[in-house]
Amino acid sequence: MTLPALAHIPVFIINLDSSPERFVHAEQQLQALGIQPQRFRGVYGKDLSPAEVDACYDKSANLQYFRRSLSPGELGCYLSHRGVWQLMVEQNIEVAIVLEDDIDVDTRFADALAQISQLSGWDHIKLSDDRDTPAFARKALDSGFELVNFKRVPNCATGYAMSLSGAKKMLQRDKFFRPVDLDLQFGAELDLQLFSLLPYTIWPSTKFDSVINQISGGSRKGDTTALRNLKYRLQVAWQRWRYQSGDLNKVIVK
Repeated sequence: MTLPALAHIPVFIINLDSSPERFVHAEQQLQALGIQPQRFRGVYGKDLSPAEVDACYDKSANLQYFRRSLSPGELGCYLSHRGVWQLMVEQNIEVAIVLEDDIDVDTRFADALAQISQLSGWDHIKLSDDRDTPAFARKALDSGFELVNFKRVPNCATGYAMSLSGAKKMLQRDKFFRPVDLDLQFGAELDLQLFSLLPYTIWPSTKFDSVINQISGGSRKGDTTALRNLKYRLQVAWQRWRYQSGDLNKVIVK
């Protein structure tokens, strides 16, 4: 796959100023495949002022729709991903690849991007899942790839493709109240057409520890209670029973 065929799809790596070695690790792997990524400056959650937190974080909705309060690391992580989506809207970017910086890249990543460039009718395509979540339905593509949807959406935002329509949908909420990876599990609330491209070509790297855990002091249990946990589990069960993550019949192969 030649670089010009992929040049119209920007690849963003979310990276904190305090972790330059993570960006270098990801950048070198992508450059070896003929892809030059762009660094997107991540948000360090502990640096947020109370006013900045109030401007983006809906504490009331969090209490109602999630099992615990979000940690500073999770706030920063969501704002970082949200920043890429906002950039897509501002610059009218039709498709972008969004990667976190603690990744290992498969040699077929460029092939995956080429496959994505041939698809329309989708909002979000996952390129990574650290738990190998079972697919619900499958659509065979070229070069041995498959597009799949889910009943149980993978809670992983390590690497994905986002379309402009998907970015606009995720930005419909003025404030967020779940971690970004779990919020994507509830994409049906925003009519998000979410899929995965198999086999996965991005993997969480074992070389680095979780920055979110570091920022949050190693724990994300927060102020959870048995009642909040039960309520959230019922919400997740309803979501999985009621919805598929995306309609494969709406995806068009060019």
